[in-house]
Amino acid sequence: MAYVPKTLVIGRCVRCGKKLYRGDEVYYCPHCEVYYCATCAKKVFYKCPICGKELQKR
Repeated sequence: MAYVPKTLVIGRCVRCGKKLYRGDEVYYCPHCEVYYCATCAKKVFYKCPICGKELQKR
């Protein structure tokens, strides 16, 4: 089995700073244009702490 590295970084989680890759579960706020990892999105109840709007899954 060959290992395929994750090379396409789409950004970093605004809350914790974790690198977010293209194939990961990522949440996005369209109003603030910021990304959140799945863990941080769950901790903020899937609402953007900056503007209060619902996060969208990407």
